[in-house]
Amino acid sequence: MTLELIGILAVGATVIGLLITFRRDARADTQALRAEFRADIQRLRAEVSAGLADVRKDVQALTERVSRLEGVIEGLFARRGAPDRHDAAA
Repeated sequence: MTLELIGILAVGATVIGLLITFRRDARADTQALRAEFRADIQRLRAEVSAGLADVRKDVQALTERVSRLEGVIEGLFARRGAPDRHDAAA
């Protein structure tokens, strides 16, 4: 073997070693990012679920209040019509 061939093989082996190291580091970084992303997604899901539960409670409370108002309005109109019905029946 000539010195040039030995030099070429040494540089090639070094480059291959560096590529393997970079690939391993990149894979580890990717796995860490995936884990962080999954944790963030889980946190966001929990926040959205809690927010939706609050919205549901607010909508239920609003529904109840509107029902009360409807009852009061219907009661007022029923009172106005009630004396007329009794007068007409008499």
